[in-house]
Amino acid sequence: MDTLDSDTVVSLDPDQPFWERFYMVAPLVVIGTQNDDDTYNLAPKHMASPMGWSDYFGFVCTPRHKTYRNAVAQDVFTVSFPKPSQVVLASLAASPRVGPPEGPRRKPSLDQLPTRAATEVEGVFLEDAYLFLECEVERRVDELGENSLLIGKVQAVHVDKKALRVSEQSDNKTLRETPLLAYLPPNRYASIDSANAFPFPAGFEK
Repeated sequence: MDTLDSDTVVSLDPDQPFWERFYMVAPLVVIGTQNDDDTYNLAPKHMASPMGWSDYFGFVCTPRHKTYRNAVAQDVFTVSFPKPSQVVLASLAASPRVGPPEGPRRKPSLDQLPTRAATEVEGVFLEDAYLFLECEVERRVDELGENSLLIGKVQAVHVDKKALRVSEQSDNKTLRETPLLAYLPPNRYASIDSANAFPFPAGFEK
């Protein structure tokens, strides 16, 4: 059996930052939370995923960020999955906060983002996304280095009609009509408008 010690593989030091040394595919979502003054905060995240096959969704965030503090304080958050056409809006949500160090700091760019209200939890979504989740914080896992994992139980799901998989339409037509936004950390994105069926072996079960 060949080992990884070869001319085609480079070993990196896991004690040094290594995630930015290569590309991989990740989702890009916008997490919505409520501030202490009843305004709303939106922030893009790419370390985000369903937590298993049931109704849980989680994302990674640092406790230094307003998103984490708001979600923990209010016990809820929203998730918007932007379309590729909204990548600039998602980028605006990442703009830095401004204001005096001793006073409240805010993101002026958030005033330019079109939003819609959630229905089951206190929060807003990014308008015209293709998938919307409303979550109540179920648990958190702290001290993952400088980051934490927040896990929410999904209370409501809303999907753009064009993005909904239906039996009378092929999956590729659905993707053509509503392409998916993929983030390639640390600095690129892609639009996915076609895909191939995965060759699952006979008898495969999830």
